[in-house]
Amino acid sequence: MHLVLRRYRIRLGSIAAAARRAQESLVPELRQVPGFATFHLADVGDGMVASLGLFETEEGATLGERLMSGWFREDWPVFRAVPPGLARGEVLVRAEAARPPQVAGEGSGPRLERRGGRPDRRLGRDRRVAALAMVSAAP
Repeated sequence: MHLVLRRYRIRLGSIAAAARRAQESLVPELRQVPGFATFHLADVGDGMVASLGLFETEEGATLGERLMSGWFREDWPVFRAVPPGLARGEVLVRAEAARPPQVAGEGSGPRLERRGGRPDRRLGRDRRVAALAMVSAAP
């Protein structure tokens, strides 16, 4: 996973207008970038926003960075880049890559199954403690 993070000061207009414009024009373009995962635009206070793009691949992050930089510079010139620094605030725009719907009953993690009604062998003592004692006692 690769990320692109930038902060911008709003020079003209409102943060709400900037968020609306990002949702309408930047997000559809980002969704076309191979490896796009998510995009967030957050109000970090003091007339500033932070943008965060996550991409599955380095190539996707490079393309996404070019796209976002161009959009912030040309398509929406009310933004002015701000030097890096800590930023915390409310997320205003969030977009994710389209994911196929999960099949009913399909969990997000591995499933554990009991075989033949046997008790779980891990219910006895913790083998990690015994192994740690053996390693500690070794010369």
